[in-house]
Amino acid sequence: MNLQFDTARVTPRERAGFWREVVCSVYVPMDAEPVARQAFHARMDVRAACGRVFSQVDAGAQCVSRGAAQIARADERDVYTFMLQRSGTCGVEQAGAHALLRPGDMLLFHNSRPYRLQFDHTFRQTVIQVPRSCVGPLAPDLERRLAQRLQPVGGFGRVLHGFVQGLDAALPEVDDNEAAVLLDELFHLLAAHSALHRDAPIDARRALVQRAQRDARERIADPDLNIDALARAQRVSPRSLQRAFASMGTGVMRWLRDERLERCAAALSDPAWRARGIGDIALAHGFRDLPAFGRSFKARFGQSPGDWRARLRRA
Repeated sequence: MNLQFDTARVTPRERAGFWREVVCSVYVPMDAEPVARQAFHARMDVRAACGRVFSQVDAGAQCVSRGAAQIARADERDVYTFMLQRSGTCGVEQAGAHALLRPGDMLLFHNSRPYRLQFDHTFRQTVIQVPRSCVGPLAPDLERRLAQRLQPVGGFGRVLHGFVQGLDAALPEVDDNEAAVLLDELFHLLAAHSALHRDAPIDARRALVQRAQRDARERIADPDLNIDALARAQRVSPRSLQRAFASMGTGVMRWLRDERLERCAAALSDPAWRARGIGDIALAHGFRDLPAFGRSFKARFGQSPGDWRARLRRA
């Protein structure tokens, strides 16, 4: 079954309520609060097949949350939700874990636990839902992946990203039964990959990553900070630290680079840094090679540091 919902079909005053009804009926009951109610616009294209949902969302800034009262309802659907961020960003909070999704990033969460999704700007997402009953004994392995950002790099991340892209192209050409099989396979892949990391408790790996991240943030200005230095501070081997970060869907140096870029982006938009040059800001956050910083910044945010600062000043 194919469905399409568009807030352009109702008056501006009705759009927030209309959109809330849409997300609650397609997914599960939740709160969806637009940032700009009158100017808000959103569209959703849905393929429903045997209890599964494949949807494409194109919407304005909003906050989406699901609390304990909504979860406690007896008639609730017990489902897993998988998201692929196509444009914009999405801040995710669930089960004490926090993640910021950027274009290409993916994440899994479960609707039986409270969560909060923050979209600060217009965004596009692919959202896929499958009932827990469809994964059966694989559910414990999926639980280990909840609220962990998975980037479209490396072997598994690249394969998973390509699989979702393939679903987008294939689903219009198959019947509901075949669509259900294909959607289930996405979650089987996630569970199989998670099963490879059963040798170490997920809580222990997450704690190691969080300690290393706190240490890195305190030394963010040091251009010589690397995986060896961070591993020594945590009294583990570089390999152990790299494996812990990999279980969270990233790499040590990749995370450090992204953290530095995000801090630079924040500084470029902060009036307190207005008198500092772009090069000074980069150096203050651990970048030694300024041309490489410029290339990395543009690849991450879609604009050069100068254009980023100029746009925010105009705004």
